[in-house]
Amino acid sequence: MFILVNIGCIEYGVSSNIVGMFSSEEKANELATALEKSHGWRDGGQNCFEVFPAPVPETIADEYK
Repeated sequence: MFILVNIGCIEYGVSSNIVGMFSSEEKANELATALEKSHGWRDGGQNCFEVFPAPVPETIADEYK
């Protein structure tokens, strides 16, 4: 599974959001590319769209333990 995340603009206080979860990394990346074009600027700030592998449920990343 892959998570598509909209990373908002910290400088202008634009929120970050999970866009969706996908079984196909290719589909998630295709949508990320399309959203960069249509939503690259939102609420007055720059946004980027990144795809991450979904973590195993109920686990904490090592750096936060």
